[in-house]
Amino acid sequence: MKLYRILLIAALGALSLTACKDDEETTTSKSMSGSLTVENMDAFSNPGDTYHFTASGLSLPADETDQSLKIVYYFKDGDFTDTTTTFDLTIPDTLGTYSITVSARADGYYTKTSTISTIVISERTLTGTVWNGGIGAFYTDTRDNKEYHTMTAGGKTWLAQNLAYFEKNTEGEYTLGHPYSDSKAAEDIFGGFYTWADAQAACPEGWHLPSADEFDALGADAGALMSNTYFNGGRLWEFWPEVKITNSTGFSALPYGYATIVDGAYTFYGINDYAYFWVNNAGTPMTRSIYVKDPDIKVWGSPSATDFAANLRCVK
Repeated sequence: MKLYRILLIAALGALSLTACKDDEETTTSKSMSGSLTVENMDAFSNPGDTYHFTASGLSLPADETDQSLKIVYYFKDGDFTDTTTTFDLTIPDTLGTYSITVSARADGYYTKTSTISTIVISERTLTGTVWNGGIGAFYTDTRDNKEYHTMTAGGKTWLAQNLAYFEKNTEGEYTLGHPYSDSKAAEDIFGGFYTWADAQAACPEGWHLPSADEFDALGADAGALMSNTYFNGGRLWEFWPEVKITNSTGFSALPYGYATIVDGAYTFYGINDYAYFWVNNAGTPMTRSIYVKDPDIKVWGSPSATDFAANLRCVK
């Protein structure tokens, strides 16, 4: 299943917290008051991540005369069902969409349900990537000890993976770099999404934000930069006959899209279709982008310096 479809399923699952009527109705048409409320999971999770859920928000109508009636909450995790108002979940080591269902029942009332989903990812998520020209070449960022594949072209050494360096304040808020869909679990898979100011400050010592000329020296052939990689078994770059994916440079570009920023909130677009990278055009922001259906690398000369975020490849 394409990643953007999986993301849509996860997003719809997260938004389905508003109560809905279960397929199996009670014998009357009475409804509980309020809405079934329970915490969300992150869009992405790693195996071993833990969540604590509390179900609430429902009550019997004020005109209910049977005071012995109680609302019972059910948490269904796979084949396991627990009757409780609180539930602790540990994400299993199984890649793909993982869901739990929460329901509230009371005799004589419609059942109300909510389904919550996350996409489980790990170091096994990406498969099929070949870092041509850089096999066995690595760089370790001493700031956080993350290790990156590297590649060489035109006498320059490049990170062959998106930079995934982040800084946070004491409240845990991201102050440099931002993870995809606000999910910490996605940091190392997608890399960071950086504003223009972030991009100028994010590269490790000895590395830098590439200039427009340095990026353009990689060539105009998008396929030479694209990696035919799979995400949890689904192909990231969709096949398109005009685009010949060779990854001959070893750059290994992946279609993680971009983000727009409004009032500090990041919204992500273009997954499976676009890869955007910052470049420095003599001190002004520019991007180079790859579109799944276009054989040529595209130039964007006017991205917002404050309201747009893209991936970053450092060079030295």
